[in-house]
Amino acid sequence: MKMQKYWGVEKELPEEIIEKILLKMPVKDLIRFSAVCKSWNSFIRNPRFIQTHLKNQTDNGNSELLLLLSSYQSDDLHRDNPAALFGQYSNLLNPIHNHNKSNPTNHLCYQVVGTWNGLVCLSVFSLRGAPWPIILWNPYIRKVRFLPSPSCPSGSCTSGLCENYFFGYDSRINDYKVVRIVMQSYLDTTVEVEVWSLARGGAWKSLNNNVPVGSALDTYHHAFVNGAIHWVQDHQTNQQKEEEFIVSIVALDMVDESFRNLEIRQTRREIRQTRRERPPRISKYHGDGVMCWLALFEFVSHSSFNLWVMKEYGVAESWTKLFNVCLLSPEEGPCIKPFGFTKSGQVVVKLGDETLKSYDPKDKQFRDFGNRGYVYYFMDSFVESLVLLDQTNASSY
Repeated sequence: MKMQKYWGVEKELPEEIIEKILLKMPVKDLIRFSAVCKSWNSFIRNPRFIQTHLKNQTDNGNSELLLLLSSYQSDDLHRDNPAALFGQYSNLLNPIHNHNKSNPTNHLCYQVVGTWNGLVCLSVFSLRGAPWPIILWNPYIRKVRFLPSPSCPSGSCTSGLCENYFFGYDSRINDYKVVRIVMQSYLDTTVEVEVWSLARGGAWKSLNNNVPVGSALDTYHHAFVNGAIHWVQDHQTNQQKEEEFIVSIVALDMVDESFRNLEIRQTRREIRQTRRERPPRISKYHGDGVMCWLALFEFVSHSSFNLWVMKEYGVAESWTKLFNVCLLSPEEGPCIKPFGFTKSGQVVVKLGDETLKSYDPKDKQFRDFGNRGYVYYFMDSFVESLVLLDQTNASSY
């Protein structure tokens, strides 16, 4: 067996054994090891090693919760380690505050667009109106990639222009993509869509020729499932009744960047609604810890919703109602909003007073969730990774 000379020192361990040892190491240790010598640095930054290490992390279920919290002082990103006592969050040092030190009065706010494979996509904006780029960020290796400005004009709903961002992954070529959707208003059927690719780099690419016709009811909530980004859209069904619509799901495939529509059927009927009703909210649900299903929250009332999942992707007849969540006590609040899921399958909901509770569908009980004094804006699973470590145009902070 070949002796290990790659590391600069003669060793009795073969290269394959050392690689297996390193693949089991946490990201923090690997970053420290990469500073030992050039050969170690080159090995750990190798794209093949980065991808294999990520696969080990996901296969072993080494995920945490990523939480965006807001307090009186600031907005902060936290990770919640299930191995620790709940609520003992670790504040993640983020690149936004670091770049804003030169002008601390220019308060920055941000929205988590999405997470995948240890990358966090952030949409940043200034309360003073100063433009900020979209950011791809790996908090564990403290690397950040600032995206170029979009081709279409930027703006906000207050200026008559509505824009939202999605984040997805192309598994065919191991590429991360950011999607931007722009409308004149949320009731407008004229939609412009652009996509930016980490592998391609450069400018944004327009997808306007293939956008499905319809109004995007809820582009703020989206779900990346089965290699595609999904959001809810509606279609007017009766020209005589302007308020009657059928809701469907738009899917944007991250591999070929093509659009398709998915039907929503519940007990063999399509969801019909009016503009005054709350549209269903899209999500993803890890039912058995392995399968990831496309999910919909159907609002029955302000205090109740049903959870539906598409057990066979793309098959409308496979939509299955899993359970109902309902507030029984008036003192619990007049309004309930689904917020996310825990690893054990509990639903986290936000009440009217912004407090969080978890709901266990097994015993049908609500329990306190999160820390009081904070407002929670985002929740999703998160895994440590080395993604971006091999990117020469990613900045450290």
